[in-house]
Amino acid sequence: MHPVLVCLDSGTTAVKAAAFDENGRMIASAERANGALRREGLRVEQDMEVSRGEAFAVLRACTEQINNPVSGCVITGQGDGLWPVDGQGQPVGRAITWLDARSARLAAELDPELDVIQAATGSRPTAAAQSLQLLWMQQNDPARFGAIAHALRLKEWLFLSLTGRVMAEPSAVLPVWGSWRKGEATPLVQEALGLRRGIELLPELTPIESCRANLSPSAAAVTGFPAGVPVLLGTGDVQATLIGLGLGSRSGVTRASIFGTSAIHACLATSPDEMRETPSGAMVQRFALDDRYLCFHPSFNGATVLQHLHQQFAAIPRCTEPHYSALVLHPFFEPGGERAPWTDLHARGAVLGLTAAAHPREIAWAAREALAFVARKSHEMMDASSGTLALGGGLAADKHFARFLATTLRTQVERSPSAHAGLRGLAALG
Repeated sequence: MHPVLVCLDSGTTAVKAAAFDENGRMIASAERANGALRREGLRVEQDMEVSRGEAFAVLRACTEQINNPVSGCVITGQGDGLWPVDGQGQPVGRAITWLDARSARLAAELDPELDVIQAATGSRPTAAAQSLQLLWMQQNDPARFGAIAHALRLKEWLFLSLTGRVMAEPSAVLPVWGSWRKGEATPLVQEALGLRRGIELLPELTPIESCRANLSPSAAAVTGFPAGVPVLLGTGDVQATLIGLGLGSRSGVTRASIFGTSAIHACLATSPDEMRETPSGAMVQRFALDDRYLCFHPSFNGATVLQHLHQQFAAIPRCTEPHYSALVLHPFFEPGGERAPWTDLHARGAVLGLTAAAHPREIAWAAREALAFVARKSHEMMDASSGTLALGGGLAADKHFARFLATTLRTQVERSPSAHAGLRGLAALG
């Protein structure tokens, strides 16, 4: 009986797990909606204990479907945000997620300081950045700030929960705290922001191929895994999903777009300096599979634009065929504004040309047009190589949107055959 690899992806919308055999074939999977998210205006937090419980539950549900022995586990989760723990590894309140907009005011007030940080790290802090979220907490909840022993991300919190070890791989940490060129964190970030503590709160940075530890007996009892199974801390969910879509792992795929909770547009480059334009919200990471770099534009506003429209206009359909009109929609509905390719905390959604005669299907299609035009702008700014674009996320299931995107970008678009690209990317890494 051949052993299997189990992968976990804890996202903003759903928590998923899957088991893969030695040939990379998915033989079992489990999923549940993310029930830990708490959204209250600008405040978008996540209950850390609930997140841990949901991760353990989907891992157990997955392994209960197989008889094969588990040889290892690879994990990832939503990339940004602040998941604080104390000296005993316990949560210090709720996590502040990447959608939380309370630190947006700081981003507006600290322009000169953020210029300094951007010059050093290559990325400009936004409301999603852990550094600004720590500064907000230092100013508004100093007692809680003082109780933090480690500032984690979700995948690092789950790694700690599974192994009892505090570790991090560099690709997700350095865009906020250091330099992808030098491969190390820098105190310049906290000094520029006036943070009393910063990089000393980060976990130990370990190369991704070595960022592993054994499953603890207590976690084994809950998940159904054998104690001592190796757990690998994978890349961030963005890079894992891009690899699963074929970027850097399938011939002919030169760029990708993900339309999930957020929209992510990405390409690979031998040097990030090859990008035609580098907007403030752009991010650069070392690619996990070879010596290239991953360049991508992470948006706050992705397929959730359609959910926001549905909440405001109950008649807006969730799925629609093309309904062209004179309507122009600005897809900026998240309270934090927009992150990339435009970085503007004041960006707001709008529907231009709306009249009483407008049909709900026209509004729904105008939103899809807007998302496609943002994607085109991103890929033009990155100067992505011509070739196939891999399309993932919830909107990849919409064949009409995929066709419009192909027309807008003037390139071939290949839709992901399943909703498990992130898990497949983790399996490739594992």
